[in-house]
Parts: sequence; structure tokens; C-alpha cells
Amino acid sequence: MLGDPASFENDNVVYNAIKEVHTTAESSAELLGRISQDLTVTEPVRHEKAAKVANKLAATAEATQRTLEARAKELVSSSGEIMGTRFVADPARNAIYTRALDWIAREAKNGDGGYTNIREAILDDPDFALTMYNHSWRLLGLPEDVVLDFKEKIVAKFAPESLEYIETSVKLNRIAKRYPGFIANVHASFYSPIEIAKLQTRVEV
Repeated sequence: MLGDPASFENDNVVYNAIKEVHTTAESSAELLGRISQDLTVTEPVRHEKAAKVANKLAATAEATQRTLEARAKELVSSSGEIMGTRFVADPARNAIYTRALDWIAREAKNGDGGYTNIREAILDDPDFALTMYNHSWRLLGLPEDVVLDFKEKIVAKFAPESLEYIETSVKLNRIAKRYPGFIANVHASFYSPIEIAKLQTRVEV
């Protein structure tokens, strides 16, 4: 639920954040067990102590969630920077791009065979790859979903690290979205506000 730190061994920031929340969760569970066995205090006091443990764990989880979300944004930004430089057309080759565009549009009319030829061209020739990447599906004469698929293949071939950044970003956001539920469950299961409220009846002598 909180993410597997082993899946992010190449990213120290994420690895350490997830590792910390796992470690805190384990120590919190151990401490909670000891509190429940403490016969020197009343039940309301046990819940008061448990609430402190819950608050510490929740704070750690919130910090980890922020770290995951921030890292996800950084990866998206880095991916955009890579694609913004890797797929910039060279004005000196505009004539070649125009010929490539015309060829793609002609092949697009040849059905599956044409699509196969286009796929081979954009993955073998950077000029064809740039033409596909930088033109609208309308100009290419291809369905929009087909063009999106071709562009993804181009990124995977010529900028694989960019695609990896996006995939990792999606994974981090997916994990981060689990944290609010985990935090709510910690507060709900560690202590009872009703028991803690009984402390207001305590008399000091």
C-alpha cells in the first residue's frame, strides 16, 4: 500500500522516503503493542499515548506523500525538457521533412501494409521520426489514435529515458494517492477520541 522501496533503489529520495514510512509504521505497531500491555495507566491514558504514536506516523506518511508527489512532478518536467530538445526540427532539413510528410500521407492510404512501412520508417530514420512527431494527424493522413501510438514508439526509440520518467511519475502518483486512506486508517485504528475525551474528567491532587 505504501510502496515498495526496493522498486526505487535507483532514486535515493523516493527510496529513503518510502523506507522511512515503513520503518515508522513497524516501530509504531511495536510501540502500540507495548502501550496496550501497560497496566500502570488507565485506558484513556493508553489512548492518549496511542494518539501520539498515530500523529507521529501520520506526519511521516504525510511527508512521504509530499515527497512522492514532488518527485512525480520533477520527473514529468524532466521528461518534457528531454522531448523539448530531442525532437526539435532542423530548419535546414525542412525540404526533407516535407517529402517525408508527403510519403507518409501516401502510405497512409495503403492500409495495414502502409502502416507497416510507416512504422519501419519512423523507427529507422530520424527525419521521418521528427516529421511524425511534429505534425498533426490531419496532415499525416492518419487516425489520431494511430499517430499517438506512433509517437509513443518514437519516444521509446529515440528518448527512452523520457518515457521511463513518465511511467515512474504515474507510478509515484498512484502510490501517493493511497496515503490519505492509510493516514485516516491510522487515526481510526490506533485510538478512540471518546476514550481520550475522558481525560477531561481527570482530577489533579
